[in-house]
Amino acid sequence: MSAAEVETVAASVTDTVAARLAAICDMIQGHRASGTPISARRAAAISAMIDDVAATAAEGRPRAFRQKRRMASARGYKQEGRRLGQQGGSGGVVVMARHRATGRAVAVKSLHRRSGGSYVGDVLREACFTAAGGGHPSLVTFRTVARKPSTTDYSIVTDYVGPSLRAVMGDRGGRPFPEAEVRRIMRQLLAGAAAMHGRGIVHRDVRPDNILVGDGGAVKICNYGAAKSMAEKDPPCYDPAGTCVYVAPEVLVKNADHGELVDSWSLGCVMAELLTGKPPFAGEDEAHQLFKIFDVVGVPCRRAWQALKPQVHDDKVQLWRARQHRRVGLGPRNRLHELIPEETLSGEGFQVLKGLLSCDPEKRLTTATALQCPWFTEDDDDAPVSGRIITVSKIGSMASKSLLLAMSSIGCALAGLLRPKALRL
Repeated sequence: MSAAEVETVAASVTDTVAARLAAICDMIQGHRASGTPISARRAAAISAMIDDVAATAAEGRPRAFRQKRRMASARGYKQEGRRLGQQGGSGGVVVMARHRATGRAVAVKSLHRRSGGSYVGDVLREACFTAAGGGHPSLVTFRTVARKPSTTDYSIVTDYVGPSLRAVMGDRGGRPFPEAEVRRIMRQLLAGAAAMHGRGIVHRDVRPDNILVGDGGAVKICNYGAAKSMAEKDPPCYDPAGTCVYVAPEVLVKNADHGELVDSWSLGCVMAELLTGKPPFAGEDEAHQLFKIFDVVGVPCRRAWQALKPQVHDDKVQLWRARQHRRVGLGPRNRLHELIPEETLSGEGFQVLKGLLSCDPEKRLTTATALQCPWFTEDDDDAPVSGRIITVSKIGSMASKSLLLAMSSIGCALAGLLRPKALRL
């Protein structure tokens, strides 16, 4: 098969995954809008469709939907040890378990019920996004949806990966990562996000808590609880997703039409935190978060501000702009270089960071475009992380200590198969 034919097949699979993802989300949203509960039989049928989405994404070829199948039983998994973590907003609880038949280590995520209601729609929706990301080494690997017999308790089963990036950062005592290591991490994260975006997925909650570190240092994006499909006909309404510290300006001003560029912003925040040991912007609420952002990257000009399609805070921004102009004259005042100087990050690396942390969505780098920047094409090892296995001293102690910390702080713990270059301590 020629390169052109391979590219055509890949594009066809991507389109198929995106279309099926949107169709399943619309189906679940239809039940939500009508108030019709999702029956066990209906849930099993949707679960079968989700399995086929996962197979299509992983195998690289379209598969027909199966109309009937028996849903996996939660009894097929034996919990091992304590809970790996609990997610705040969604009420999700993740435990490490082992598949009784194969012995495979997995992570099982369950959702609490609110006021006695069932979370089956939320479980199926998140499972579908997880399945659609399958097949990429920087995204968690979906296994199945499992149901506790004779109940409405459903769980998402994925491969077990390891501690969260947040836990690893804490294990380092807040010490910044060297530039070379940040480049390796960001290459993986941007590639994973680009794969998501190609399939019509906007994660909306990328942060260190939702990034997992596997054996050998592979990083994988997890937790699609706040994700949305760009192809959905009637997506559910969302409050600003994730932790305010990592949320893009267009989300803070309640622009409901935001797309994949919100993930670019969040990845820029993660990159800055890896380099400095702390988030670049730390506000107390949405308005204060905007102020913190503008204090570093400058209040956007009128055109850039309108590009955010603001629904709130317009009066505050006009006041901030007037104050900034009186202080430094016309034009935005960008202090990002003060936060991350050349001693910390090279000029080529700063090009990526500044491009990701652009308030103007029309000028912000997409994840795919960011990967084309010279910073990634001129790695000092001259080899992609995904093709290397490096043994680093102390990696074992790092993994074990981080796992203990992750048991109380990780937002989710999911899957991984690839073993690229390890994180340095």
